[in-house]
Amino acid sequence: MYAYDFIGKRYDVGNKQGFLEATVETALRRSNLRDKFLSY
Repeated sequence: MYAYDFIGKRYDVGNKQGFLEATVETALRRSNLRDKFLSY
């Protein structure tokens, strides 16, 4: 058995809600996507 002490936020991209949360939060963190995404 292996274990990993994860620090940060996890997303369950196996379901629609988790996938959308990960996509939105990633887009808002990236400087090259943030402004266009917010205007959308």
